[in-house]
Amino acid sequence: MLKYLSHQPFRSLVLCLLSLSITAVQASAMEVRFVARLANFDGIVPSLWSKIAVDKERTEVFTLNPRNRDVRIFNATGMEIFGFGDDVDLAGATDLDLGEDGNIYVVYPRAATHKVLRLDYKGELLAKIEPKSLPPDFQALNPDNLQFLQGKLYLADSVSMDVVVTDTNGVFENGYHLKDALMEMADEFEGRPGEETINDPEQFKFVDMFGFCVDQEHNIYFTIPALFSAFKLNVDGDLQMFGAAGSGPGKFGVVAGITTDQYGNIYVTDRLRSVVMIFDPAFNFLKEFGYRGFRPGSLIVPDDVVVDDRKGLIYVAQAANRGVNVYAITDF
Repeated sequence: MLKYLSHQPFRSLVLCLLSLSITAVQASAMEVRFVARLANFDGIVPSLWSKIAVDKERTEVFTLNPRNRDVRIFNATGMEIFGFGDDVDLAGATDLDLGEDGNIYVVYPRAATHKVLRLDYKGELLAKIEPKSLPPDFQALNPDNLQFLQGKLYLADSVSMDVVVTDTNGVFENGYHLKDALMEMADEFEGRPGEETINDPEQFKFVDMFGFCVDQEHNIYFTIPALFSAFKLNVDGDLQMFGAAGSGPGKFGVVAGITTDQYGNIYVTDRLRSVVMIFDPAFNFLKEFGYRGFRPGSLIVPDDVVVDDRKGLIYVAQAANRGVNVYAITDF
């Protein structure tokens, strides 16, 4: 699946992206503009809700397309340079992230013999990882979200809302029961959409977590569409909620992906409104971009979102085989 780059229709795209040597700036003094969609010689690379990971050291972007069962690698200009999927079984893989050594970690929630594979940059299998020494209350963990951070694996189960932290060999270090934490703040949902759900155990047990990420300070962020809310679990165990239901700017319809940048700004995608919203570290709404449509820069049911602080770029996955949109963060 190695690709070479030369087609004339994409020269302008490549030149445009090469000029983006910008540095990410604080969201209070930035604007976001559409640049391109990830592409190869054949044109825009189609995908349905791909998972995205950024190698900031090598300025490369990795996408996992669960539907096509492949991983594609794009260079700093947004053009595909390599891909794999034929030599490693990606059936059932749901998320990926990159280690500090350039290795690729892929999570398989339904696998019988392993939950995580560690691959090299060519997709060659290096290790099978099964979470070990889990306490009894985490034994049923079935992770479908994964993040690598500073030598640790964060494995999250979107159904049980349990999160386990392990070393790179899968040995248990810490764990969180997010549903228990949510129940402790049930009173804060009074008068909000989702109040009946969180206060009804029969309904609440079917509530799923969608977006999941961990920032550089090891705070955990996640979204719950059924509650029209996003959450931050601080390292001290304090759970905070933000967001409000609605159809206007900064309001939540069906929230999905979530991530942060180096300044602590928070990016939340909304599948229903087809936008990406930006909030500051205090959860104040700053701005949003995207909007439903087929014009350049528009989005169709966005999901995963990742920020490359070093290049000043935002990557947003979407539905309808529209691929991954790339946006640049620039000063006013």
